[in-house]
Amino acid sequence: MNDAESFWEGKSYLIVTDGSKPAIKLTIEELKKKGMPVQVLDIKGMDTDQTNAALKALSLPVEKVVIGITAMEPADIIQYLLGKGCKDIWVHWRTDTEKVREMSSGAAGHILTGRCPMLYLGNGSSIHGVHRLIARSFGKY
Repeated sequence: MNDAESFWEGKSYLIVTDGSKPAIKLTIEELKKKGMPVQVLDIKGMDTDQTNAALKALSLPVEKVVIGITAMEPADIIQYLLGKGCKDIWVHWRTDTEKVREMSSGAAGHILTGRCPMLYLGNGSSIHGVHRLIARSFGKY
């Protein structure tokens, strides 16, 4: 089992979204179907102060965090979460930034980048299952 596969074996999750990545909604649904406790922080329309207040209101740490945002710098949220003891963080495909990539190479936690959660959560008969098959065929799983 690789790091991306084992990520989904967690006991508690925080999902940070701004609604810009449709797969994040599906990720939440799939985790709930599996009976996982999921906290969701939707920062859509929030400014920095509101986002910071919402972060402070969360029950932390959680075992696993998924971040799929484009409205603000994800590295700022990651830095806060690392400081609160969240050590295993997944940054959704095409939402990582240069700051996130820098953090992932030297972070106190484990930061996965460049992958869509549904590649690992989707069932075999969905478009995500087809995507998984293609990714495996090209060694990108």
